[in-house]
Amino acid sequence: MQHTTTSQPPLPVTLYPVGRFLFPVPQGLEFQGRSIKINHMTIEETDWGRGDRAKQFRDMWEPVRDEGRKHYDVYKNTPVVRGGFVQEDVSEHFGHPAVLLCYSAQNGAHWIDTFVAMPDWILRIKEEAVYEIGKECLGDLKGTTLDFFRHYHTDRSDHPADLFWTGRGWVQGLKTRDEDVRASAILPAKETTPQISLRLRAYMIATPDEPAKSITSIRKILDGNNIDLKLLRSRQRPFEGMPGLEEVYILSAYECGEYRSTLYAQWAIEVEAKNPQRPAIYLEMSCNAAAQDEALRIWDAAIDNFTSIQAWNAKMKGGR
Repeated sequence: MQHTTTSQPPLPVTLYPVGRFLFPVPQGLEFQGRSIKINHMTIEETDWGRGDRAKQFRDMWEPVRDEGRKHYDVYKNTPVVRGGFVQEDVSEHFGHPAVLLCYSAQNGAHWIDTFVAMPDWILRIKEEAVYEIGKECLGDLKGTTLDFFRHYHTDRSDHPADLFWTGRGWVQGLKTRDEDVRASAILPAKETTPQISLRLRAYMIATPDEPAKSITSIRKILDGNNIDLKLLRSRQRPFEGMPGLEEVYILSAYECGEYRSTLYAQWAIEVEAKNPQRPAIYLEMSCNAAAQDEALRIWDAAIDNFTSIQAWNAKMKGGR
């Protein structure tokens, strides 16, 4: 195997809360954002800018309304595909200015899209709802949306250990059947160094899954496609009591007449079905193999500092 460590000191990291975990972004990388889904609802939080907040709020939901209305107008004479369209003021349900939009999604489903003007940001809760194909939107505020909001918090003190971070806010006590979070960071490309991408995925599953397999398990497939594999690191690496497999490798192949090599790193952590505290977790990195030394330094900083919020809280309180 090639060397897989460097003699340089560890990189400091910034921790970003993402769902039930803290995503470590090593120094030099730029955090690109997070994607949050809970109980099949997509959660977005947008900070207020300077100036007229009423206009900012309209600027968030009116383009969505206009696009949904445009689709409805195009297909309004074709009942099977027209979906529907509804706009309602639902402020009374949220205690803040709030607008509900219902409009057509794919495969006959409808989007229940709710925008809430919170004191410090705009909250968007977007849920796909099943409607009979061709039926109009009912404009009903889904109970799941209200249930989410009842468990949604914005204060910044006395955070419980079992919370779920949405980014600006957090959730506790909500019974979840589905959680899916993603986050990413990049080291931008420079004249002499390629871009390095770091990613986190964590999601619940309903049924037990097989343990992660080594990249070597598909060596025959790689060989059959003239892809060379160089395994730099392969080891068991548990995470807070869950088994995990960490691998770093380089895949090389001819592309457009040029021999190109890409470095990949993955830490795959085994999942426990239907357990939000034990989702499937993948921490991943990729870059041009020319950046191997820098990439490995970034990778080690990320995996050494990745933690759950629950474990981090215990550590801060002197627990083990």
